[in-house]
Amino acid sequence: MIITTKISFKEYRNLLFGLTYKKPMMRVILCVDLVMIIWMVGYYTHFLPVPRPEIYQYMTLALISFVQPMVIYWTIKRNYESSNHLQEPLEIELTKSEIQMQGGSFYTKILWNKVFKIDELTHWFLIYQNNLSAIILSKKDFHGSQHDEFIEILHSIKNVPISLKKK
Repeated sequence: MIITTKISFKEYRNLLFGLTYKKPMMRVILCVDLVMIIWMVGYYTHFLPVPRPEIYQYMTLALISFVQPMVIYWTIKRNYESSNHLQEPLEIELTKSEIQMQGGSFYTKILWNKVFKIDELTHWFLIYQNNLSAIILSKKDFHGSQHDEFIEILHSIKNVPISLKKK
């Protein structure tokens, strides 16, 4: 089965922001941000009997609400722009034994049994080579019965953690 794909910066950005803010610690940080917002709004509207926010609360709110997302965005953009693999059209051949990827500047083969893990998201399949690096397959690039064929290939892989969505 051969899949042709090209990931736009917008798709890549949305995927990585989603993965970043899905982590439990990031959710805790967002909850802290929400508490700061409620505290400040409650104080200034006299809705809540809370003490006056100090400079530290304003700094925390600014860091979590503005600085952190900007740093994450900048990191995603820098990573996308520095990677030829992400910017060029890819032809990915998926067989029962391996993945063959070819772009304008590279060709690689990866055996399924050397894959770290595979995750299915709503719009993506992520085939991790290690805990940080993944081959990204967009579900929109599957045509006809390719999706079912790919799932069948995944079910035949042994000793690789696979997390698929339930239908």
